[in-house]
Amino acid sequence: MKLSELPGSCAIANVRYSTAGHSKLVSVQPFVAGYRFGSVAVAHNGNFVNYRSKLEDNGSIFNMTSDTEVVLHLIATSKHRPFLLRVVNACENLKGAYSLVFLTEDKLVAVRDPFGFRPLVMGRRKNGAMVFASETCALDLIDATYEREVNPSEVVVVDHTGIQSLCLVTHQETKQCIFEHIYFALPNYLVFRRSVYESRRKFGEILTIESPVECDVVIAVPDSGVVVVLGYAAKARVPFQQGFIRLHYVGRT
Repeated sequence: MKLSELPGSCAIANVRYSTAGHSKLVSVQPFVAGYRFGSVAVAHNGNFVNYRSKLEDNGSIFNMTSDTEVVLHLIATSKHRPFLLRVVNACENLKGAYSLVFLTEDKLVAVRDPFGFRPLVMGRRKNGAMVFASETCALDLIDATYEREVNPSEVVVVDHTGIQSLCLVTHQETKQCIFEHIYFALPNYLVFRRSVYESRRKFGEILTIESPVECDVVIAVPDSGVVVVLGYAAKARVPFQQGFIRLHYVGRT
């Protein structure tokens, strides 16, 4: 189904790479919950490392094993009335690395953790619609133009009045996930304002300098290692050869 065929004017979705909880259908995001002032949906990339046991000790009942459900409980039990203050209060109490998007009846809210550990970008479609995504390639697929990253500790609110930017009180030294550039992202992505392709190519060049070896050819382990080896081969002036073929019809290799 095309985006233009979907009902409504706002949506959130998640392609889950499970790092916490069971990899079952019940853990598929977004999670939707109702509380006394309305309903909210949330999608999450990252991990929370606190509060679940404390919430359970205080009587909270969790329906899923995913840590994403923690933030919904914090929003529901917040002492603040306005939804935005509930979100800010919840996120300021979270420990971990996360990018979050929330959807209510009248607001789309994007939040990035104080470390900026996980990527979160924003873009705009030709019709003015705002888009948030973990990776810039998602913007390309729907003809949206990349505008900027959501900054660490930033809360971006989109509603009928326009776009508003808030900041969490908690602020930390930026600590970005190195695995985004080494493994997670495709080479054509822009992550943390840097080209993944150029990062991996540079990794290969540095490896040539720091750990030189005598060899006839260099071979990559696909897929994330290919660009690294291209950088190594160019710097070492050694031919690159394809020694492994990855079968793309299977899962993890």
